[in-house]
Formats: sequence, C-alpha cells, structure tokens
Amino acid sequence: MIDFLRQLDPIWISLGPIVVINIILVTSLLYFLATKHRYPVPPEVETRHNSRFLSGTLKHWWYWNNAPIAKFFVKLKMTPNTLTFIGFLFSIAAAFFFSKGLFGYAGWLMLFGATFDLFDGQVARLTENVSKSGAFFDSVMDRFSEGILFLGLVWFFKDSWVLFFLILGMIGSTGVSYTRARGEAVGVDVRKGSMQRPERIVYLGCASIFEPMTSYLLNFVWPLPPPVLVIAAIVLIGVMTNITSIYRMVYVMNELDTREKRSKEETIPQILHKLSTPEGRKEAFKIRKTS
Repeated sequence: MIDFLRQLDPIWISLGPIVVINIILVTSLLYFLATKHRYPVPPEVETRHNSRFLSGTLKHWWYWNNAPIAKFFVKLKMTPNTLTFIGFLFSIAAAFFFSKGLFGYAGWLMLFGATFDLFDGQVARLTENVSKSGAFFDSVMDRFSEGILFLGLVWFFKDSWVLFFLILGMIGSTGVSYTRARGEAVGVDVRKGSMQRPERIVYLGCASIFEPMTSYLLNFVWPLPPPVLVIAAIVLIGVMTNITSIYRMVYVMNELDTREKRSKEETIPQILHKLSTPEGRKEAFKIRKTS
C-alpha cells in the first residue's frame, strides 16, 4: 500500500484535493465575510486569544463553516467524547504517514483530525452536554495527539539536524499548555502568546499538504530536495512555542508578584514583563534617561 502511494504523481497528492477543497473554502469565506454581521460570534471564539498567526475572523468563519456538520453528528447521536477519540485516531494515522515521509497524506489526516477536535465542543454545546470531565478528556487527548504526531516526525528526521527543533517543539508545545493550565490553577488566566495549538495545527498541516507539490517543483532545480516547507514549519514551531512558554511564565509570575506586593523593589519577572510591552519599554527608557 505504501509503495502504491509513493508511485502516485506527488503533485496531485497536494493539487488534486486542494483545487476542489480550496474552491469550496474560498467561496465559503467570501460569502461569510460579506454576511458575517448576521452570525453572532460563538463564545468559544470570543474567549480564545487571537494572535497574529490566526485571527478571530478566521476562527469565527471556521466554526460557522462546520456548524452544519456538527448538527449532522448530533442527529447521528454521536457523543463529544466519541468525536474526540476519532480525532485522536486520525492523529495516529497522520503520525504513521509522517514517519514514512508521505507529508501530503499526513497533512490532510492531521487537519481532519483537528476538525473532529472542533466538532466535539460544538456537539457538546448543541446537545447541552458540556461537562468538566469532557473538557478534561479533550485536553488530555490533545496532548496525546500532538505527542504522537511529533513522534512520527521524529522517526522520519531521526538522522537530521531537524531533530533538534522537533525536540524544541515538543518541549515548547508542552510548555505552552502547561503554563496556561498552571496559571489558571493559581488564579491567573493566561491566553496570550503566539503559536498555540490551533496555530501549530494550521502551520504544520498546511505546510505538509503543500510539501509534495513544492518538492516536485524544486526537483527541477534541486535534485532530491528536502521537505523544505515541513522543515520551515518545524523550525517556526520549535522557536515560537518556547518563546510563548517563556512569555507566559514571566506573565504569570509578574501577576502573582504584583498581587502579593512583597517588596517595594521590582522583581525580575516584573522587569521582564515591563520590557515585553511598548509602554513598559518607554517607561523604562525614561527612568534610565532621567537617572
């Protein structure tokens, strides 16, 4: 089966589904942008932090676009936990294709799995079956899904310098989730920072989908080119997840230090957080200049 998939013209692994799906999605997006005032923003979009990598409008459109499918799952009487588990199975399949270097297939499977992860929340709200245990199960399965995807990539890049950035990405992705969870546990709501899970899925998934086509075109000028788009996404995720983790750690510590007000002296997290904002840097520069 794997040999058969390898023998297919690689450009159509990307281009075939992309032509059909993208025509549908672009048409849907244009219609949504022209009429979005008719559709209220769902609570899950309002409460999620938006970043430069993924805007609130795109999230709103994606929820709106998939609402009919979620209603179809409700008619089938599928539970949110069942949809979460189906998304996890897609991640296992995607990891297998990643390990074989079949990035186009892996990318599509990854995005389909992530979409099921979206459906579970929508179905839970439509059926009024929202529960803390379901949210916990969803969060834990997200970690398993992402870890398995990274393991598939680690297997493929095990003899490459890219392995270093994959390890960084695994550490950073865990840090992004943990700093938020631990922050909430101590009473600090932290959703700021780039390269959260939706961004990681979009960038790695889209890079993988376009990779076969890119490699096909590069092959005319670069014999046996590496998977440059996937590598770029891995490097970006490896760097940005760790920056986000550090930023969130400093943010939470700054909030806790500010609340406790242990001393009149500024703590290191307070100084670092101040320097991370334009207003803080301006204030620090003024103090330094006057002194």
